[in-house]
Amino acid sequence: MNAQVIRDWFQGLAPRERVLVVAAAILAAVAVVYAGVVEPVYGARARAAESVARHRQLLADIEGVARRFGPQSAQPAASGSADSLVVVVDRSTREASLSAFLKRNQPEGAAAIRLRFENVPFDQLLEWLAAAQSADGLRATAATFDPSGEPGRVNSNIVLSRAGG
Repeated sequence: MNAQVIRDWFQGLAPRERVLVVAAAILAAVAVVYAGVVEPVYGARARAAESVARHRQLLADIEGVARRFGPQSAQPAASGSADSLVVVVDRSTREASLSAFLKRNQPEGAAAIRLRFENVPFDQLLEWLAAAQSADGLRATAATFDPSGEPGRVNSNIVLSRAGG
């Protein structure tokens, strides 16, 4: 159909029919604009607001964990400073009931040790790390945490070194 055929058809309509056709065309144009522009923008806004809410909750959870462990000092403690890192880690993981989850410990020189924990309870591991820092003067210089498949448990690689060393 070309424009002339449409114009002839439109001119052949009664005046009241022309008003109805124009009104229907305007409604169709508004519906197309709403469905193609307005609705996607509102949908993206709602998804963004939901994402912000999730991230705020995650931040609140992280801040709660940070408050639970309190400020951390980088100063090594006097106790255990003469022991090797292997001995310190072995003793502290046994005391924290984590030795069953410790699958590998590999010294990296005299001042660092690389640890591999598998299927370890995350909260228990964080408590042990905080205790190792405050009681033994150790600090995590690198750490990775991957979900192990069970809720609340992770697989983790951690590199510990003596604070200040």
